[in-house]
Amino acid sequence: MKILITGACGLLGAHLTALFSRRHQVTGTDRHFWWGDQPVELVSGELGGASFMEGLVKKTAPDCVIHCAAVTNVDLCERDPALAHAVNADLTRRLAQAVSPRCLFVYISTDGLFQGDKPMVTEEDPPLPRTIYGRSKLQGEQEVRLACERHLIIRTNFYGWSSGRKATFAEWLYEALESKQQITLFEDFFFTPIYVVDLAERLGALIEAGCTGLFHVAGAQRVSKEAFGKQLAGAARFSLENVQRGTLKQASLAADRPRDMSLSSERFFRTTGITVPGCKDGILHFLRDRGRPLSARFNRSGELLVKPA
Repeated sequence: MKILITGACGLLGAHLTALFSRRHQVTGTDRHFWWGDQPVELVSGELGGASFMEGLVKKTAPDCVIHCAAVTNVDLCERDPALAHAVNADLTRRLAQAVSPRCLFVYISTDGLFQGDKPMVTEEDPPLPRTIYGRSKLQGEQEVRLACERHLIIRTNFYGWSSGRKATFAEWLYEALESKQQITLFEDFFFTPIYVVDLAERLGALIEAGCTGLFHVAGAQRVSKEAFGKQLAGAARFSLENVQRGTLKQASLAADRPRDMSLSSERFFRTTGITVPGCKDGILHFLRDRGRPLSARFNRSGELLVKPA
């Protein structure tokens, strides 16, 4: 299969590029540097440029596009709605319209599409985003549905070890705990985080099985940011003496974030027979991979997850 991955040097994009390059003909595209330990086919450029996008799609003729590129800074999107919609919605529409009708278009969405007043939302729950970021990503989902009959939309919230260009929440938290910085973690902000390697392998299983439609693929457990921090500290044997409890109401954030972004991954399990990891298992996997090169974070055989017998 010929696969085109946008945002290939970001956290999820890099892991997907490394994983799929073992079994498929993969081309990644990004304006940033490749940070993996194994060489890959990477086309550098601005995806938003019309001629660049058209040339890239024509050159690669993909059977599958995995669209990871996005503006994900929630507060930046609040300050610059035009940028959020230009990248997360308009660019998505143009790319979806540019690919062949036979191409599977995989769109990486977000858990931030709901009001945040209900735990463990399912794919049947109607989205109603509170933030500009959420609205731009929801519009991106709608553009993909309209343009591509064969589409796969993934709502998720992931963490992992990145290139270092932009620290993820878990990286920031690990470094803060290790260096005993004074930090505040919210006790009233809930999510279902999944380690990026676990997410990449499960996304691979969906694609290999030819699945289409909408799936939530997240961690099995709903936890607060504070509880996630405590579990990470416990697993890494860090002290919590400089961690204080806080609430979203006390924080001065530009975007009015939903208090509960937890997702139910039951449809994914019913479809694939593959479980999603709990919070503790994900954190242990995350800690084991600290310092490992990208290629060593996946199983050595290169086999993707399959439905258990």
